[in-house]
Amino acid sequence: MPDRAFAAIGTSFAQSSRLPELGWTEAQIEAFIDGVRGALHGKPYPFDEAARQVSAEMGRRVQEIEKQKKQTATAVLAQPGALEQFLKEARKRFSLQKADSGLYYRVDPSRGGSRPRPGDTVVLSCITTSVDGTTPIPQLTSERATMKMTELIPGFMEGLQMMTVESKAVFIIPPALSFGEGEWPPGVDRGIPLILQVALHEVIGAETTP
Repeated sequence: MPDRAFAAIGTSFAQSSRLPELGWTEAQIEAFIDGVRGALHGKPYPFDEAARQVSAEMGRRVQEIEKQKKQTATAVLAQPGALEQFLKEARKRFSLQKADSGLYYRVDPSRGGSRPRPGDTVVLSCITTSVDGTTPIPQLTSERATMKMTELIPGFMEGLQMMTVESKAVFIIPPALSFGEGEWPPGVDRGIPLILQVALHEVIGAETTP
């Protein structure tokens, strides 16, 4: 396998872990790489008290960075015309289509299978992120969850009806198609668009639901 591929994996790991934003010195970067090298050669460094303290501080800094980015993005969206601009840019970024309702979507089709209807129950996995596209929203994230279509927010219900079993999709649901002027889940910033990555595993027809 080309060395460039391994370098790309390293870049992906560093970016997903927020390492470039931690402000490490060159000496700290070299020490980190040396630790990885030691583990791969069967000579790992002991995870002592000093290492635990540094790890805890890194975790705290990453949480601060994610919180600050989320707050900044939310504040920007509160400005006039910002939501529309965000949706326009996100449509291009994720290669989405726009439904008449205002839902943005991209469905990667499966080889066939059932398509859910409003009265059905579905089994699905869903990762929901905030407007920065990376900060997860645990309250709206689930793994192989069973849900009734009628209990879903309008934009999600609409999007699922575009899918078939074993298909995957990306949805961006504007506030008007999620919780709107009603009550928002605790911990979710009011009025933000929701970015959903969805996999549909099973459709249980209304006539077979107990």
